[in-house]
Amino acid sequence: MGVRVKVKIEANDRSIITSALVNSGFESTSPDIIVPMGLAEKLGLWPPTEVESEEALTAGGQVTLYLVKRNARISIICGNEVRKVIKGNLIVNPHVDEVLLSDYVIDELGIVVISFRRGLWRHETDELEKVRESTKPQYW
Repeated sequence: MGVRVKVKIEANDRSIITSALVNSGFESTSPDIIVPMGLAEKLGLWPPTEVESEEALTAGGQVTLYLVKRNARISIICGNEVRKVIKGNLIVNPHVDEVLLSDYVIDELGIVVISFRRGLWRHETDELEKVRESTKPQYW
């Protein structure tokens, strides 16, 4: 099943609320999130006027990724409440159809996974007995 959380992504004076997959295998040394091309288009980031690209080894093999925005705002939404907001980097992967959060962003947003298989999690500000269920996936 996986753990999916509701996030708000803000860039270029536009914002989108969507689900995001908590991807512990997406290791990063900076606050990176992967966004699908369709979401980047809705945020006005694709096609880019200028872009940095890099090759990355993913679970699906070698792909080219495109850094389209630094210092985007990423918020974790618990129920109807924004719990934490961070600045992060939006990276377009044309081979994915949902938002993927890196291990760095997972920690910064305060997401604590209880069970990946059952899709259970809590926020670091929740009481210890609080258990949240994953949100439904949203595909772009």
